[in-house]
Amino acid sequence: MSEQMKTVGEAPGQDIASEKAESAVGEAAADQGAAAAATQGAALSGADGVDAPADAEAADEAPEGSAVDESTEEELAAARELAENNALADVFDDVRKQSADSHLVTPERWPEIGLVPDHMTAEDFEMFVYEWLEDYQAEHKDEIEAERAAEREKAAAVRSATRAVGVPPKIPNRRLAQIEADNEAKAAEAAGAADKALESSDQGSAEAEPAAADASTQSGNAAGAAESAAVVAAPTASEPAPASPDNAGGNGQAVDNEQPVEDDRSPFAGLRIPEGYRLEQIEGEWVLVEDENAAPVRKEIKCNRIKVLMGMHSYYLYDETLMTASYARWAFLAAEDNPVVTFVECVREDSRVYPRPYAAECLKNPPFRMTDGQIEETWQAVRDSGNYPDIERTEASNGDVYYYSTQYLESGYAASLAEYDAVERPADV
Repeated sequence: MSEQMKTVGEAPGQDIASEKAESAVGEAAADQGAAAAATQGAALSGADGVDAPADAEAADEAPEGSAVDESTEEELAAARELAENNALADVFDDVRKQSADSHLVTPERWPEIGLVPDHMTAEDFEMFVYEWLEDYQAEHKDEIEAERAAEREKAAAVRSATRAVGVPPKIPNRRLAQIEADNEAKAAEAAGAADKALESSDQGSAEAEPAAADASTQSGNAAGAAESAAVVAAPTASEPAPASPDNAGGNGQAVDNEQPVEDDRSPFAGLRIPEGYRLEQIEGEWVLVEDENAAPVRKEIKCNRIKVLMGMHSYYLYDETLMTASYARWAFLAAEDNPVVTFVECVREDSRVYPRPYAAECLKNPPFRMTDGQIEETWQAVRDSGNYPDIERTEASNGDVYYYSTQYLESGYAASLAEYDAVERPADV
């Protein structure tokens, strides 16, 4: 079979040689075609008046495209940085508002109110805020401490009374002396005015007649001037009516939604419109509205007094100028949902700081909002745990329940304080 194929077909060497010859002829033809096409294209471009080759244009466009890409990336990075800056400013502003309303802020709130930038996830933004605040307060530690010291010094100047509260006798005496001096001054002024009036009346009687003549002459001149002014002020039929608030455009045509003219006669002269806002006339009134087409404005970040409380699963933020550390701690414990620790810390703090027993009714108030059943369950859990042997319970004669710590209060003293707070003090009021 192979011998027949060799006999019928051509020799292998001949096949290779013929293939090489054919390929050489094909390449030559291709070169001639390319050269002809190039010659024809050059002729056509010369006929059309195009001098710059396409390759040169492509070479010129490449660097321009890369420059555009670089500028686009820079603009995108700047836009993201601005969005992050404004998001931080909004977060800390919201923390201050919530602190004023006695609420802590957790990161779960930010996606709900739309504070997370579009290019970040809620988890990324949560870590971003925490790390940014930590770095900022570490860098500005001295500035923050100086601000706190200034506030403490200012608060120390306003102290509580160190003696019986009352009005010192010197204050009303000084006030009375001042009133008497004022009355004497007014009487002297009135007497001087009366003397001047007498003198002027004597002189006026001698000059009454010439003055009357002059008055009549002046009144006649004034009447003539008024008539001339009326003639000049009256507009002719061809003249348009002057513009007024009700006739802004003249000729009885009101102009709506036009920006006020800011000249010396305009009521808006010198008005400084905040960035991102514009004046718009709504129902005949000029009001400030947000300008949707305005460029984003960089907001100022104020976070010197923002404090962080770390919880089991997240962190909490509050402003220490609007919420005390004690209340923030209580709100934190209530939010962490650990009633035993909350109960023990509140009882110990009142026994140590004031000192006084802690009323069970206090646990019904914000931020705890515990019911009678929850309070009793928590007390039993404290007793059953055995970890808080210093926490004790006492009851006033009217049935009010109090708790105290034996580390700071003796049992008899705690009972007497509870009786006074529940029974005696309300009776004295």
